Amino acid sequence: MFALKKTNKILLILLAFTFFNCKQSDPIKTEFTLVWEDQFSGSEIDTDKWEFQIGDGANYGLWRWGNNEEQYYRKENARVSNGKLLIKAVAEEFENYQYTSARMRTKGKADFKYGKIEAMIRMADTQGLWHAFWLLPSNPSQNWPMSGEIDIMEYVGNSPQEILNTLHFADNFNNHQYIGTPTEFMDDNQFHLYGVEWDENKIVWYLDNEETFRVIRSNPSISNTWPFDAEFHILLNTAVGGNLGGTVDALSLSAPKYMEVDYVKVYQKL
Repeated sequence: MFALKKTNKILLILLAFTFFNCKQSDPIKTEFTLVWEDQFSGSEIDTDKWEFQIGDGANYGLWRWGNNEEQYYRKENARVSNGKLLIKAVAEEFENYQYTSARMRTKGKADFKYGKIEAMIRMADTQGLWHAFWLLPSNPSQNWPMSGEIDIMEYVGNSPQEILNTLHFADNFNNHQYIGTPTEFMDDNQFHLYGVEWDENKIVWYLDNEETFRVIRSNPSISNTWPFDAEFHILLNTAVGGNLGGTVDALSLSAPKYMEVDYVKVYQKL
């Protein structure tokens, strides 16, 4: 009888020790599976995955791309080298513009509704450059901004200490609205991982797998006009100047400056 009581006491002590010293379970994480990727491992850009947007935007009804940008986009300003996509911005005269760069998208080739979308990117911080990794609707039933826009990452050379995460949409009267935040950023000339997790209830932004910002569907400024239940496509580009890019350091751009992309990946829920 004494032996049984002693055993019970030992068990209670062990259970108490386990309860107070073991780590609590982590929150349940969403399980994703890879559905699309480009690791830029070939010798050329895969045109089965990417379309080049050429010019100053006039052919798309967006003269100067709607932002007073100062570059002319050329296919020749994007290439693959050593497993990286290189988008080149440079000061050169072309079609009455003083700068050229490149803009690529997956529209009609890879369109996604919801998921985890990320890219490993390194960018030059030259004054006037405006790098972007973002999403637009592929078959919008309404014009922008009613159709929405998800800016996963924007990096502006005139503000090199921050990364911008922004959501664009319209209010009940179709006026442009946006919700966004700058994230503190150290320009260490290294690759960093930028991404979003997007579902029917929220969009969450990440920098190097750390959450930086989120917008939930119930937010009163967007709940009545939420346009993010449609298929969107991916865009990568470097603009020069414009409303956000600001004053351009033309002398620095006399030598090419780059947005380098190691990979782009898209995951969706299992």
